[in-house]
Amino acid sequence: MTDLELPAYMLAWKTSEEVVCMEEIPASDLRRTVLGFQADNKFNRLAPKFTFDDPFEEEEDRLPKVTRYWKVRDQERTQRESRYRELLDAEKAAALRKRSEEATQKQKEAQEEEAARVLEKTWEAEKAKEKEKEKAKGKEKEKEKGKEKEKEAGPSGTVKGKAREVPKTPKKLTPKKSQHEVLLESGEEEVEEEDEDDLPQSCIYCVKKKILCVPQNGKKVCVACGRRKMKCEYFDKTTWAVMEGNKKISESVRELVNLEEQQEASCLEVVWHDLRMFLIEVEQKAAADSIVADARVLQLLELKSKGTLKENTEDLTEQMDHIWKCTAWTNNGLYEFGKDTPPPVWVAVQGTKRKGDNEGSKKKKKKKVVETEDEDSTMR
Repeated sequence: MTDLELPAYMLAWKTSEEVVCMEEIPASDLRRTVLGFQADNKFNRLAPKFTFDDPFEEEEDRLPKVTRYWKVRDQERTQRESRYRELLDAEKAAALRKRSEEATQKQKEAQEEEAARVLEKTWEAEKAKEKEKEKAKGKEKEKEKGKEKEKEAGPSGTVKGKAREVPKTPKKLTPKKSQHEVLLESGEEEVEEEDEDDLPQSCIYCVKKKILCVPQNGKKVCVACGRRKMKCEYFDKTTWAVMEGNKKISESVRELVNLEEQQEASCLEVVWHDLRMFLIEVEQKAAADSIVADARVLQLLELKSKGTLKENTEDLTEQMDHIWKCTAWTNNGLYEFGKDTPPPVWVAVQGTKRKGDNEGSKKKKKKKVVETEDEDSTMR
C-alpha cells in the first residue's frame, strides 16, 4: 500500500475527512458483468455505454470495456484507502504528540509551583531566623550597656576616682572641615538614605513582566500578585547587585557600539573625501590634456593650411617608425610613415563577380579623389 504512486489530487488531501472512500465490490457481483453493469457514483470517470440493438457492436467489444473500467476503479479505491490510512496515522500521531506535550507542560507547571512553595517556606524560615538574631543582638547590647553603667558607678553609687593617666599617642593632623560643609554632607547622606528607603522594592513577578510593583495598603501582596492569588517573592541583595551590574554592562556595550559606528562613519567620510579629491585631480588633468591636444590639432591644421606640415612633423614620423619597429608590425605589412610610397590598398581575395565589379568602381573613385587632391595642392 505504501509503494503506490498516488496522483497529485490525492496528495493535495491534507486530512482524512477529505478522502472519499469507496466500497469494495466482489468479483461475483452482477454490476461487474456486461448485462448488469452499473457505474459507481463515487468514481468520477466516464462509464462505458452499450447499445444492445446495434448490430455492429459485439459482446467481444463490450467485455474489455467493462473489465478496463472496473480495473481502473479498483486501482482508484486502493489508492484512496492507502491515502486515507496514511492521513489517519499522521493525525493519530499528532494527537498523541499533543497529549504528551500537554502532559509535560502540566508536569512542569506543577514542578514550578512546588519550587515556588519551597522558596516561600525557605524565605519565611530565613526571615524568622533573622528576627531571632536581631532580638538576640538587642538583648546582648542591653546587657553590655547595663554592665558599663555598673562599672562607671561605684559600690555606693558614686563615681570612681580617676585611674593613673597613660600618655596618649600623637594623633594625625587632618584638615578640619567647616560647619557648613559638615552639615551639607550629613544632609546629602540623609537624603540618599531616605530615597533608598522610600523606593518600593519590586517583586520577582513584576520584574519579569517589566511592570510597576504597586503595593496594597494593609496587605503584604502587590496588585499584580493579588490578581494571580500568589505571594510576593523578592530578590536577595546579591541578585539586585548582579542585575544592576548587568544593566551597566549592557549600557556600556551600547555606548561602545555607537562609538564604533561613529568611528566607521568618520573613516568612510575620510575615504569618500579622498576619492572626491582624486576625481577632481583626474578631471583637472584630463581638462589640461584636452586643451593641449586641441591646441596641437589647431597647430597642425594651421601648418597644413600653410603647406609646411611635412617639415614640422618629421619628429612625429620618426617616433611612429620607431614604435612600428619595436612592436614588430613588419610582419603585418603595414605602411611606413617615412617612405614616399602610398599605403597599400586592401583587396578582397575571395568573392563573386559582383564584388569584383564593386572593387573596380571603388578604384576608379579613388583615382578621381587622388587627382582632385593633386589639383588642390597645385592651386595652393
